[in-house]
Amino acid sequence: MEEIKKIIRNSIMTSVVILVYGIIIQSKEVYIGMFSGSLISILCFYMIYIDVKTSIVKGANFKSGVLGYLKRYAIYLLVLAGASYFYDLAMMLGTAIGLLNIKFNILMMVLYKNLLKWKKKYLK
Repeated sequence: MEEIKKIIRNSIMTSVVILVYGIIIQSKEVYIGMFSGSLISILCFYMIYIDVKTSIVKGANFKSGVLGYLKRYAIYLLVLAGASYFYDLAMMLGTAIGLLNIKFNILMMVLYKNLLKWKKKYLK
């Protein structure tokens, strides 16, 4: 649970940085697209956490797992379709990059842990 909280906290900080950066450079694709995409990314990651938690506690079946999966991808589809319909392709691409927020933060955490292990092993 601590790792999940840390990932969500880091992702929220990344979202705030994206919002501030978008406001500074005055780009709608960044402060609307990437920011909303990163918030949706956090929401869907939390949905994964809830699905896994209920699956472990209640011993949920295969059908409920597939339903949760389809709900998350329906959310992704609606967000990307809305971005492309109401704005343009650049907004959709900004939103798609924002949707990678959680993946980016997980990657950074893993790389940081591996860097610390490498430092501890080779740079005593």
